[in-house]
This record gives sequence, structure tokens and C-alpha cells, in this order.
Amino acid sequence: MNMKEILFWIFLIFGLILLIWSVFGKSPTEFIALVALIFTVLLKTWSINDRQIKFEMKLKNLENNFIRLANDFKKQVKYK
Repeated sequence: MNMKEILFWIFLIFGLILLIWSVFGKSPTEFIALVALIFTVLLKTWSINDRQIKFEMKLKNLENNFIRLANDFKKQVKYK
């Protein structure tokens, strides 16, 4: 687990506690609970975006390897 996942779970629990507290008791404003939940969603989106970027880089490397392999194959066919 990376730091973003840990922060996601911490803020999710914190946001849910604040939301429950605002429904059943005298708590800080609902705005604070909503901000915590929105921040949690932003952390998850950031984490997903990072995974997508890493996946795209792996695909780009795979594409470059196939291009190199095709060029090597063409060179081998020419020399035979």
C-alpha cells in the first residue's frame, strides 16, 4: 500500500465519523464533513490517475519494444 491509499482510508473514516456526528449530535458544521469527504474523493482520483499514467508508460515501452523487434526482423530478412 502506498501513502495515497493510506491517506484515502484515513480521510474516508474521518469523513464518515464527521458525517455521522453531524447527523446525530452537536458537531462542527456539515461543511467540514463534506470537505473531508470531497478531499477523500480527490485522493482516490489522484491515485487512479497515477496508476493510469504508469499503465500508459508501460504500454508506450511495449510499443517501442515491438517497433524495435520489427526493425530487427526486417534487417535479418534483408541479410538472408
